[in-house]
Amino acid sequence: MKDIICLVTGHLFGTEKNSFTYVTARRMRLRIRTIMPSLSGATKIINKKSVKAHSDVPTLVYFWAMSCSQCEQSFEKLEVIGDTFKEKLNIHAIHMPREKLDFSYEPIKEKIRQLGITYPVHLDNELTISDRFGNKIVPAYYLFDHQQRLRFYHSGSIPTISLQRRIERIIE
Repeated sequence: MKDIICLVTGHLFGTEKNSFTYVTARRMRLRIRTIMPSLSGATKIINKKSVKAHSDVPTLVYFWAMSCSQCEQSFEKLEVIGDTFKEKLNIHAIHMPREKLDFSYEPIKEKIRQLGITYPVHLDNELTISDRFGNKIVPAYYLFDHQQRLRFYHSGSIPTISLQRRIERIIE
C-alpha cells in the first residue's frame, strides 16, 4: 500500500504509524517553543567524545551535507560560535545526505578532519533525525534554549553576527 499525504493538513494515511504526532513530526517543520526532538538514531557519530553531558545550556543543531557548497562555508561560522560561547552552548551537526556521495563515511570523516570540527557530527543516512525535525533543507540552523525549546530556526546562509545575537539573547 502506498502512502497518501493530504496536501492541506499534512496527514499521512495508509501506514501502520497513522497517528497525528508521527505525521507532524515527520512531515512538518518544528514550531517555535517545541521541545527538541531526540538526536538518537544516527548511523554513526563522529567526535562522540565531545558530546556534553549537561543539557541545561542552549543547543544549536546544524543540518548540512557534503554536497552543499554553502554548508562548508557555514562551518567557519560554527567554529567562531563554538569558540565564542564554549561551555555556554552545545553544538550538534547533523549530516543529511542529498546525493549518493553523501552516504560515504570516509569522505565525510576526512572533510570533518580538514575543517577541524571538534563537536559531534551525527551521520543521518536513514534520515531518522531529519524526519523528527521535519527538515528538508541544508544548511539549516535550529537553536534551542536551556529548557530545550526551539527559539530560532533559519535555513540557508546566515551572517555570523546575526546567529551570535540570537544565541546571546537566549544565554542571557
